[in-house]
Amino acid sequence: MGKASSAKKIKKVQQAGVSRAPGQRRNLGYPALITGIIVVGLVLTFFARQERSAASSEAPVANRDHWHAAFGLNICGEWQDVLHDAGPDTMGIHTHADGLIHIHPFVGAASGDRAVFARFADQVALDLGDGEITLPDGESRRDGDECEGEDGEKEPARWALYVWPPQATEATEPEVVTGKAIGEERFRRDGQAFVLAFVPEDFEVGLPPSLPELANPNDLETPSEPGSVDFTIPGDEQPSDAPADGDAPADGDAPTEGDEPAGDDAGDEGSESTSTTAAG
Repeated sequence: MGKASSAKKIKKVQQAGVSRAPGQRRNLGYPALITGIIVVGLVLTFFARQERSAASSEAPVANRDHWHAAFGLNICGEWQDVLHDAGPDTMGIHTHADGLIHIHPFVGAASGDRAVFARFADQVALDLGDGEITLPDGESRRDGDECEGEDGEKEPARWALYVWPPQATEATEPEVVTGKAIGEERFRRDGQAFVLAFVPEDFEVGLPPSLPELANPNDLETPSEPGSVDFTIPGDEQPSDAPADGDAPADGDAPTEGDEPAGDDAGDEGSESTSTTAAG
């Protein structure tokens, strides 16, 4: 009896290890582990895709990319002189007074999605206000101020930034950016074109005069004076009858060799002659 009773007890213990009593919860540890692994894998995949997407949109990359963009400033339909740096370049977005924006950031604050037009505006002393922009010479214009047209009539104008993609032609429609978005507009690709204009809303702004400079940008020298570039703003040609450098003045006749000296020198010579005759 003792042996049979012991065998029954062992059997009950074995059964208890592989079975569960009615109402006992099932062990969910293993399925939860598998589910957790799957969730973690999906999360990592999502963030990896986000990181790749961010990496593809972070250009221009600091200390790697070197871009150029054509730029022009138009006030009431007239092209203005090219802008020049107002001080040392501390971020890597500047100009050589050549009508181009040179974009080669060397700090994170001017790279990627922080490479915006406001960085260039600060460098050339353009004060971008809310609906108002102050030029480097201190002249300020606000949205709603008027421009005078060719017919003499005045129209309200506004500030707008016109943006063209690389390889744009006159047939390419620009993107028009206004308001606070002007300063937030990004430099997205090498070879873009920008025009900051204060013109009536229906005015057709063309590509900047400096666009040909994109074919051969100068990254070695900075012209010593603003505006010392070899392209001409349309309508700003010098008249053909303008005097050339070094021409003699028009008023009066220039003295020629052999003319008798006038004034005190002539009188001195006459006095010396009279004295000699008297002595003789």
